[in-house]
Amino acid sequence: MHAKEIQLFTKALELAKDEFYIDSLHVFQLLIKKFPDSELVDDSIFNIGLCYFNMNQFERSIEGFDSVISNHPNATISILDGGNEYGRTAAKCYLGIINCHLGLGNIDIARSFLKVLQNYTDSYILHPNGEKELFYSIAEKAIIVYLGLTPRQ
Repeated sequence: MHAKEIQLFTKALELAKDEFYIDSLHVFQLLIKKFPDSELVDDSIFNIGLCYFNMNQFERSIEGFDSVISNHPNATISILDGGNEYGRTAAKCYLGIINCHLGLGNIDIARSFLKVLQNYTDSYILHPNGEKELFYSIAEKAIIVYLGLTPRQ
């Protein structure tokens, strides 16, 4: 990996963290354009989807997540600066898709993706206490919270 691609990725993450999502999108897109074969391309596309998610543009967010799943199905999560996420980027994308569908009120579609995410037993967040939490478990909790917040029919 080149220092420049790491620098661009880190800059884009910082912009997103500071809620400058449009600027972050541009930097992630620049990284993809300048370094199309980089290990960070799948992570950049994921983060583009995440930026759109944070701007409540759920359909565009899903497009980004779908792109990672389709074009980088076996890519792994890049660990920079002491990250705590491990496994396959596609697992994070399925979690993102589930959250998008919850945001759109599509509970049945969200549940259907939960079944797919269940297969990613190698993808998780490592908490400071050493506990591993599967992306599947996070998605399952999100659906439970969503159901608790919506009126029963």
